[in-house]
Amino acid sequence: MKEYELSASYPKFSRLKPNSYYQGLLQNLYSGVDGEICAVLQYAYFSFNLSTFGNEHAKLFSELVEDELLHAKKLAELIIMLGGDPIFASTQGKWLSGRSVDYIKSVKQMFMLAIELKEKLIIDYKSAIIKIDEMTIKRALEGILHEEESHLIRLKNVYRSFGA
Repeated sequence: MKEYELSASYPKFSRLKPNSYYQGLLQNLYSGVDGEICAVLQYAYFSFNLSTFGNEHAKLFSELVEDELLHAKKLAELIIMLGGDPIFASTQGKWLSGRSVDYIKSVKQMFMLAIELKEKLIIDYKSAIIKIDEMTIKRALEGILHEEESHLIRLKNVYRSFGA
């Protein structure tokens, strides 16, 4: 059972005016190099590899996949409402692919990478929140940020158990 409840803090999305600047910020959170879709791919790879061992770590990464996918869905909805198309590429034209995944095998390194990804994504969310004035978008990003911070705490707690 999860220690927290997703979606409780997401506002209902209403009609938004097209805004290419906001759309670009959200596009990078959605499918940038360290965005939500990249996190889905990375955590899915970790979960798949660890699940063959019936591992609790696999379950954690599986839960993270579900949560990141929900974040990606919310971002995609906002991108569309802002007049964009939620393609699997950053605003710099870097397309996501299997090359976006780090194929490490060490469980400890998996958690180190997951922590690093979370920390980068949290910084990106905070930066986007500062740059956006539209309150519906701002509240949605704040809700996702809160969940990302909860994920980071969970990942760090597990990493500490490795004696790091």
